[in-house]
Amino acid sequence: MPLMDRRAFLRAGAGVAALCGPWAAVAQEPPRVRGVIWLWMDGAVSPSLTWDPKPGGKAKAIPTAVPDIQISDLLPICASQMKNLSIVRSVTHGLGDLAFATWAMHTGWTSGFPKDVPTLGTILAHELARPDLSLPPNIVLDGPEIPESPVFGEGSLPFRLQSSRNPIPNLHRTVDATRDRDRAGLLLDQNKDWDSRRLQREIARVEQGIAASERLMNTPLLKAFQTAEEPAPLRSDYGNGFGESCLLARRLIQAGCGFVEIGLQGWESKPTEELVPLLDQGLGTLVRDLERKNLLKETVVVCASAFGRGMQVGTNPWTRGFSVVLAGGALPGGRVHGDTGEGGLDCKAPVEIRDLYATLYRACGVDGNQEYEKESRKVKYVSKGKPIEDLF
Repeated sequence: MPLMDRRAFLRAGAGVAALCGPWAAVAQEPPRVRGVIWLWMDGAVSPSLTWDPKPGGKAKAIPTAVPDIQISDLLPICASQMKNLSIVRSVTHGLGDLAFATWAMHTGWTSGFPKDVPTLGTILAHELARPDLSLPPNIVLDGPEIPESPVFGEGSLPFRLQSSRNPIPNLHRTVDATRDRDRAGLLLDQNKDWDSRRLQREIARVEQGIAASERLMNTPLLKAFQTAEEPAPLRSDYGNGFGESCLLARRLIQAGCGFVEIGLQGWESKPTEELVPLLDQGLGTLVRDLERKNLLKETVVVCASAFGRGMQVGTNPWTRGFSVVLAGGALPGGRVHGDTGEGGLDCKAPVEIRDLYATLYRACGVDGNQEYEKESRKVKYVSKGKPIEDLF
């Protein structure tokens, strides 16, 4: 058999590379991000006052940093960051009940309403958090409480903070460390009889809680909660309240947390015009800050609500064609998907929650086809969802 010369070898290699094109695409899946910041607008957010302004509405459409994309004049900081934002204007689920819609947007399920499925935050905390992390990997501040089952263990479930300035009350010991550990040991010894006969899970949770508390009290990563270390001009840009919580979220992601949820309350009770500027300051500054620190490609930011509202203030919840905003990770930004027409009622290119989830998993570099076990059966992270290709 004659030997192949160098040129023939290179030609053959080029042919193999062409034939393997689809396989090469698999090898180029987006890299994993370090974490996700989920900004939850608790209630119904009017698209016409935020991300999808309409002629004749209360908000004026203003140009953004991306030609041909306009958003509300109540969002000037976000308008300046449009090159980093992706707007999905046609999210649809048909759930008019606030509790069900909140649950669906956090779990990806829209039927059956099982109470033992993990939330998106729990899955992503399990996937993305550093394995040696001494902080809770899944942190929630002012977000809703979603009942779920610990399919990945208790450690990935949400850890709820008290506030951005006093996040973990009673964190510091009231006695010296040796005596504190002796107390914990006595408690565990007292529970051994129960542990051997019944309530195994409850006792295990106590043991895990004590161990986690010990790690938390001694970790240098607690400095992540000290937002006062940030430069004064940056803290001023973020503002107080919701903005300060967004700053804390960035620091927690830097510390290794996989998922941080920050809530902005009041969309059901306060005038929207009061809340949108808070959203603009927090989200716009967060995205700008992440980009300046070269963290945006390593972090996915999501701004979501349970559903939308019609153009008139006080109208009923609108579940077919409302907006969700994404930034970071594998998403290049500066793009809009979907259209709701001049009156906001003519939804085109609707996006189901499962498709939104498939998009998020791809943006994070996480395989949404992975499975967890529920009642002795395998369940995919996201079932039958398709990523929104034009956002990538």
